[in-house]
Amino acid sequence: LYLNKFVHEGKSSSSSSNGIHKLEDAAYVSRKHGIVNSTTTAARLSKSSPAREKGRGVGTKRKLSREEYDSSLSANESYYGPSPSKSSSFSHGDLQRKSASFGATEGEDDYVPLALNQPLGMKNKKKQKKTAKRASSSSSLGKNATSGFDSNQTRLSERAHRFQGKGGILSAVASTAKSAAENVEKYMGKATIGGSNKQLDESDYEEMTVKGTCRTLEKEYLRLTSPPREELVRPQAILQRHLENLKRSYYELGKVHNGRNREYDWYCSQFKALRQDLTVQRIQNAFAVDVYETHAKVALEEDDINEYNQSQTQLKELYDLINNGGYALGRVRNSSSGGKQQQSKGKQRREREENRREALKHQNEFIAYRIIYYVFLSGNRKYEGGSSDIFKIMLQLTPEQRKDECIHHALLVRAAVADNDYHKFFQLQDAAPNMSDYLMDKIVPSVRQGALQRICKAYRPSVSADFVLKELGFDVENNNEEATGGRAWMEGCGCRFDGELLMTKDSSLKESVVGVKNSLI
Repeated sequence: LYLNKFVHEGKSSSSSSNGIHKLEDAAYVSRKHGIVNSTTTAARLSKSSPAREKGRGVGTKRKLSREEYDSSLSANESYYGPSPSKSSSFSHGDLQRKSASFGATEGEDDYVPLALNQPLGMKNKKKQKKTAKRASSSSSLGKNATSGFDSNQTRLSERAHRFQGKGGILSAVASTAKSAAENVEKYMGKATIGGSNKQLDESDYEEMTVKGTCRTLEKEYLRLTSPPREELVRPQAILQRHLENLKRSYYELGKVHNGRNREYDWYCSQFKALRQDLTVQRIQNAFAVDVYETHAKVALEEDDINEYNQSQTQLKELYDLINNGGYALGRVRNSSSGGKQQQSKGKQRREREENRREALKHQNEFIAYRIIYYVFLSGNRKYEGGSSDIFKIMLQLTPEQRKDECIHHALLVRAAVADNDYHKFFQLQDAAPNMSDYLMDKIVPSVRQGALQRICKAYRPSVSADFVLKELGFDVENNNEEATGGRAWMEGCGCRFDGELLMTKDSSLKESVVGVKNSLI
């Protein structure tokens, strides 16, 4: 409508600025003072138009004065324009008739732009909609529930009614509880022992445990995504045979299994599959300890610290369970027959004691490994529990355990690292029992770096390079390749040499990026 008015007056007037100024005046007057009626508006616009034609250019707004525009409003008017009451002479029908008659005559200047007789913005419209909706909802609630607590209570009851019945909240909760109970009976085998209302004891849990029937020796490790099936789980007798085959092929045949060369990844998968079958069948006896110990040792040889940590964590739980006389000690499985053997109490007691001795045979060795592993973790800034874990182990050690060769050696390693005694540390590494030196190799980089810094500060201005290499744990006398690698490592740290001398005063140390055999630097 604004555009039609502009085009009409732009064509009919002698100057194009006349229509533009009329449009600006109509919008400004309507918004600020309100439109009293169409006749007065047209008269005001006709008065102001000659002045604009004479001395004002296009685009310049004329300042309105109080004399030309009276801001007094009648009783039936508002600040924004005439009130939309029945007595108002301006209605929506009038707008439609006026908009249809645009362009008929030039003298129709009493046109009122659309919606200028209503308040600006949408706030009042939204309020009117909310009020109307609130009134309709209150009328639908009935005469007795029009306001107050009764009205709120009625609304809540109606809302709750919508969630009742099939598909509602109550039915969903009931179906969830029912499906959970069915899953317990399905996965735990409660239906075979008398239903879910029965009070379970250890014999019931034994009956619900999976009894493997698979006769295949080799099986790749796959993470379980569903309840284990007995036809895919190997019993303990089959697991024992496969463990012996793995030990023989790895240690005696040079990783040749059934005529094929195997990598560590294959052995790791086989060991993890063994551990999985032990877990689902709740086998926690000396054989389970043997499986975890073997996997931990193989992982140390292959420098797989993550798998070693998983195995030693489970070994700690098994050792505690067996020391405390857990139920797993007295469980004797005969997976081929699928039932318990009938034995006398005396024979059961002897087997329990034999099982205990067999399971704890290497306990002290793996306690020593765990101490050295925690020493390694204590040098990692991201790990804050290394030292506290060491103290917990030391508090639990008995006097007999402290005299054990492996544990005694591990405690000396802890003291050497804590005192920054690199000379003692490398002596202990050369005399490490069992597989402790594999774990000590993890600590060597930080010990060597700290030792080189102390040597360069203590020996000035120079020191023998061979002496430094010996102090850093390099075998200079018997291994020329290791001596060459050690010197290259020192040069990578920023050391400067003058023949066979290390010029400590001229050296600017930094962390080396050169790899050395038998070290992680």
